[in-house]
Amino acid sequence: MTETPTAPFKAGFVAILGRPNAGKSTLVNALLKQKLSIVSPKPQTTRHKILGILDGEGFQLCLLDTPGLLGDSKDKLQDTLRVTAKRAAHDDADAIVLVVESTLPDEKTLQEFGSLLRTGAPLILAVNKIDLPASPGKHDNIIKAYETALKPAAVVKMSALTGAGVDELMAKLVALLPESPEPLYEKGQLSDRYERFFVAELIREQIFDQFQEEIPHATAVVIEAFKEKSGQPDQIAALLYVERDGQKGILVGQKGKALKELHDRSLKAIEEFLGREADLEIWVKVRHNWRKDLNALKEFGYLP
Repeated sequence: MTETPTAPFKAGFVAILGRPNAGKSTLVNALLKQKLSIVSPKPQTTRHKILGILDGEGFQLCLLDTPGLLGDSKDKLQDTLRVTAKRAAHDDADAIVLVVESTLPDEKTLQEFGSLLRTGAPLILAVNKIDLPASPGKHDNIIKAYETALKPAAVVKMSALTGAGVDELMAKLVALLPESPEPLYEKGQLSDRYERFFVAELIREQIFDQFQEEIPHATAVVIEAFKEKSGQPDQIAALLYVERDGQKGILVGQKGKALKELHDRSLKAIEEFLGREADLEIWVKVRHNWRKDLNALKEFGYLP
């Protein structure tokens, strides 16, 4: 009796690109079916390339969540974020997902995306937020504009928030993965980042949720200490850097109330993520104009 040949194993990297607040991190979390990347309704939440690893039947999908592609940079931090996103597309990707909102693109956007995506890797256009109200034919017009300019291999209409279309996108991504003799990462590994990285990200997420105006974007979170001892809570110390004395005053708040709230919210999120108890200390320090300082960007982990 002839045996049915086994389908070859597939593994590869998929870069998730798009404008700030297009829904890239929400999509990565939806594909992974668990939270990896922090999310916020405020733009420019993601500052790093974050790898999420999904093991499936006969495949390993390595998702690269990237900083939002800004039309124009205002400082060295934003320059760095643009480079990070572009490198993910050019250096790492076997396929690219371009996440766009349900708005008609202008010519400048199409030209920028067209230049960025000339990598040879197949492109899937993911039109996100279709759960929001739209006029008849609007999505078709958006898709036509992108198809004419970018020639994607496939188009998916979806909502990363509700899950609509996510399974369809997943199937198309798996089909595009190259064959691989073995997984690229150990099976069951969620990311190549350490816990202390995600702890810093969780604190940043609470800053985005709690504060307004320039505070979230002007704050860098550095984990000064992360100590684990068997049978005892993890000992975590975080230092928040802001650019001006006034920003420090807002973070700390009257009689330290704002910082206390941030501490309590962050500790809850950290313990839920780690699945164990932790003790958390948070300090705030001023580092003037750190977003324009290459030495600070390197020290805070935004540059290699």
